[in-house]
Amino acid sequence: MSPLCPLRCISFLSFGVFFQFTYSRWVGANNDPDVFEFVFSSKRFPPDGANRGHYRNPRIDVLVDQIRTEMDREKRKTLCSEVQTILADDLPYLPLWFTDVVSVHRRSLGELQLSPTGDYDFLSTLSDQSEVK
Repeated sequence: MSPLCPLRCISFLSFGVFFQFTYSRWVGANNDPDVFEFVFSSKRFPPDGANRGHYRNPRIDVLVDQIRTEMDREKRKTLCSEVQTILADDLPYLPLWFTDVVSVHRRSLGELQLSPTGDYDFLSTLSDQSEVK
C-alpha cells in the first residue's frame, strides 16, 4: 500500500485506476435509486460510472436495469429494497462513519429542510424573513 495526495487519488478514482483501498465519501446526488446503477452496475466501471471497486453481482445488474425502467412506484420500491438487502450482505463498500448534516444559520432564515443526502436543494427555498415587511 502506498499513500497518494488527495488530487492524485481523485484522479485515479475518476479514470478507473484500480485500487485496493480508498478513503472517500458520497455527497449528495444519491437521493434517487438510479444511483444504484451508477455505483454498483458492472457496466459502470470508471470512467463510465462510479463502480470504483469493480463490484460485480449479476443479480444487482438485473435489478438496477429493472429499476431504471419500472414506472410503478411500489414495484420500484420493492426492487430497491432487494438491491439494498444484497448490498448490505455483499458490503462492496465499508462505511466507516456517518456524516451528520448540520446548519448554523440566522433565525430570520426560518426552519431549513436539510436533506440527509448532503445536497444543497434547500438553498432554492431560502428567504430572509427579516427583509419581509
